Amino acid sequence: MDVLIRPSRIEDAPAFSEAVTRVATEKRYLSTVEGYSVEQTRSYLQRAAEGTLYQFVAEADGRVVGACDISPRQAVGFTHVGILGMFVLPEWRGRGIGSRLLGACLTAARRAGLERIELEVYADNEAAIRLYEAHGFVREGCKRRGRKLEGHYQDVLLMALVLS
Repeated sequence: MDVLIRPSRIEDAPAFSEAVTRVATEKRYLSTVEGYSVEQTRSYLQRAAEGTLYQFVAEADGRVVGACDISPRQAVGFTHVGILGMFVLPEWRGRGIGSRLLGACLTAARRAGLERIELEVYADNEAAIRLYEAHGFVREGCKRRGRKLEGHYQDVLLMALVLS
């Protein structure tokens, strides 16, 4: 099945909310374990529509199966930095969708003049770490026992890419 990588749209809110909530309930990959309501998602997608967030979705058969975004920091002295987040539904992982989403976001960030992209990833998410490293991200640090969920600790890796 063909997967289209495209900029997100406000009307994606219901499908986006459903997809991110599915990944959140896995409790392994995202900082949220509950997901986001359609209203919260619509508000977030509005930022992308206004150009204050660079976001792309992967669409297959009319469904959102993944997304990636870079949110520029707003604080004085940090506006050259963007924060990256992404997800892909379980049944769509391992097909290159994450790489295509990440590539689209990085292209948008470069065009927007961002100079540094940062992210946090759980240290046990080896597939994501390999993806980020393949795109040039480097490990800059580790928050040992950075997350504790249901009695289980996860280290949080800090990674970044300096855009040239």
